[in-house]
Amino acid sequence: MKLPRRQFLHLAAGAAALPAVSRIARARAYPSRPVRFLVPFPAGGPADVLARLYGQKLSQRWNQPVVVENRVGATGTIGTEAVVRAPPDGYTLLFTADLPITMAPALLKLRYDPQRDLAPVAVLAKNDQLVVVHPSTGIRSLADLIGAAKAKPGALTFASGGKASPAHLCGEMLKQQANIDMTHVPYSGAAPAMNAVLAGDVTMFCAPIPLGMAHLKAGKIYALGVTGTAPSPPLPDLAPVSALYPGLVISPWLGLFAPVATPPVVTQLVRDELKKAYADPDLQQKLAILALEPAWLSGAELSQRIEDDTAKWMDLFKSAGAEAE
Repeated sequence: MKLPRRQFLHLAAGAAALPAVSRIARARAYPSRPVRFLVPFPAGGPADVLARLYGQKLSQRWNQPVVVENRVGATGTIGTEAVVRAPPDGYTLLFTADLPITMAPALLKLRYDPQRDLAPVAVLAKNDQLVVVHPSTGIRSLADLIGAAKAKPGALTFASGGKASPAHLCGEMLKQQANIDMTHVPYSGAAPAMNAVLAGDVTMFCAPIPLGMAHLKAGKIYALGVTGTAPSPPLPDLAPVSALYPGLVISPWLGLFAPVATPPVVTQLVRDELKKAYADPDLQQKLAILALEPAWLSGAELSQRIEDDTAKWMDLFKSAGAEAE
């Protein structure tokens, strides 16, 4: 039987709309099973701790487990790539610092494009760095450090958690702006880099504030400044390095991403739930204890931040003459 043209077109349009309706229905049922936060850094670090705090809050709201899995290696790029390749259904999400999103592309050859292959959900906190030295160096100020570096070009060393990590960027920026020469000593992560400072094996390290706080209070390291635009709340009397070198600002952020093809209704649902958790006074208090500063970015503002930061770090390494590996 031949259908009238109008009826045929109506049925065809309805059939075409079925996939979209199905996607919306699945999104409304989300999450119907455990959600995985993949953290591309070791357990106990700022990204891991933050993922577990938010995972606990979302588990309570969703009545579904939020499982945190650490997939480490290659300055966070191995775990990040795993999320890029994961099914875009909202059940595997990337909880990360900005290292594999904006920093690694400046110096490493990646098998993913952060701006093309990932959908940014939200930034939830920031983690300024603490410029530290071992007390045995006799260095007690940034001016002391600059003076010592100029007196013996290349003799002073700075540790990092790996190439293109925040500490590497910090050291390179200080070299450029102060017109000094120091030798970069990369380690396999921030914790080993901190151990190197504690042992007196290196001169300087730009450490994540949560990692350095206990050692600072114990007198095992000496702090020269922080790398944010203002003093950090846990260290209100410590001046930012940018007071002396205005362009030297390293303020890494931590946030959540999804594979790029994840349905927007799912990413928006996750973003809305994160925003509710972000406003929870209990969570805010826990962040303060951990020396992590709350910071919220989403939507176009976050996309622009990623674009700006990526360009900034690429320009830094280009001017330093470094080549991608």
